[in-house]
Amino acid sequence: MNRFRHLTAATLVVCALPLGVEGQLIFDWPLRAAPQPEPVVTGAGAVFWNPGSLIPEVGTSREVFIIHVDGPDATGVGGVALSGVTDLPMGFHAGVGYWHLGVKDIPRTTTSPHHEIGEINVSEDVMVVSLARSLAGLVGIGGGFRLQRGTAGEEARSRIEGEIGVHHQSGLPLSPRFGLTLRGLGGELKPHAGTEVSLPPLASSRIPIRVGYGVQTDGKLKPEDHRISLRGSWMDQVHLGTGFSYLGEGNGWTSLWMIGAEIGRFSVSILRESLANGFGSIHFFQGAVRFP
Repeated sequence: MNRFRHLTAATLVVCALPLGVEGQLIFDWPLRAAPQPEPVVTGAGAVFWNPGSLIPEVGTSREVFIIHVDGPDATGVGGVALSGVTDLPMGFHAGVGYWHLGVKDIPRTTTSPHHEIGEINVSEDVMVVSLARSLAGLVGIGGGFRLQRGTAGEEARSRIEGEIGVHHQSGLPLSPRFGLTLRGLGGELKPHAGTEVSLPPLASSRIPIRVGYGVQTDGKLKPEDHRISLRGSWMDQVHLGTGFSYLGEGNGWTSLWMIGAEIGRFSVSILRESLANGFGSIHFFQGAVRFP
């Protein structure tokens, strides 16, 4: 879930090892849309995480979503992302997303596979296409594929993989949500699960509060990332949220903080993620437009 802690290491690998190693340039850099566990994220940002979240029954409407990524100087990462969700005939819903993240002007070293003097750019481009449908009321099930292309200088590697996801919003007390995604179909399978529940609202129901927990595992079902989150809003117009991820021994905890606002069918927000190992913070500047 959180691969920015590997960003510097991945850059060094690109400079130090032969570029012919298969899949070596696929970094899986994460793109944050919200502080809560990604399997229960709704809106067009869910295109990047759970295809089962694209149905209106769990809170996703027709929407266009854009993110500008501004990373710390220690990593140099930056980029942009764009996604959208729309309705299709026969009760289907489609989502399309694209993002580009990269690090520019990395000096070549004597251990680089090419010894020319100069600099190289390292980047990753990802395109996601998903299709979802509502089943049995408040259950969304979806599937899709993602095409990833990693580039270092003039060298590039690509891969394509499938993914499926489920999102259920229950009518039980505390209005729990459950989300599950299986990424890496056709390659290394990576399950990712999350849940979120409502707490008693504050200020005469004007401030709803939700808490969540999520976990992502590797292909051997070994946990890689645990996330806990807390979100609140004022009259569904001003939103605050925080999340904390435990990345395992040696990396410890990282934090996410978000503030956002809604004005009619427009919304804007800023999400700040503190990276592990003292790399600094990365900011995600987000905007969305919903359509009736």
